[in-house]
Order: sequence, then structure tokens, then C-alpha cells
Amino acid sequence: MRNNSEHELLQAIYDEMQELKKAVRIKDERRVSVREFAQRMNVTPATIYNRIKEGVVSEPLKDGKLSYWLNSYVNSVVTQALNSDKVAA
Repeated sequence: MRNNSEHELLQAIYDEMQELKKAVRIKDERRVSVREFAQRMNVTPATIYNRIKEGVVSEPLKDGKLSYWLNSYVNSVVTQALNSDKVAA
């Protein structure tokens, strides 16, 4: 069995890791415009909108007239595209 000081140390490490996860998640959740999304995918904004119509890319979130995606979503789409066998159109 672990003694009390080991348990407290492990709990402190765990708590610190949880705080780091929150900080990374918050930093990663910035807004990405269609222009930036298209640049990161190496396609045109029109292609992004076509992929939305095809159901490949989710609809953007809205803030008034501004359309955007969260950076974590864009990262997942870009990573998926890089790992697929499809050629970007």
C-alpha cells in the first residue's frame, strides 16, 4: 500500500494534469474562419462550402454574420484528410 505522502503527491500530479488539459483545450478552441480553414486544407473557400453540402464538413457555427469552426474541429478534419487516401480537390 502507498503511504499518505505518496497518495498526496499522486493527487497533486493528477490535479496539475487536469489543469493543463483545461488550459490546452481553451487555447485550442479559438475560432477559425472559412478562409483559414480553406488555407489549412489547401483548397478554396468554395470547396469548403461544397464539402459542407456533401456532408464531409460540418456546418459552421454562427456569431451574427460571422461563420466559424473551432480550431479542434479544423485540426481533426485536416488530420483526417492527411491520413486518407483521397486527393484534395
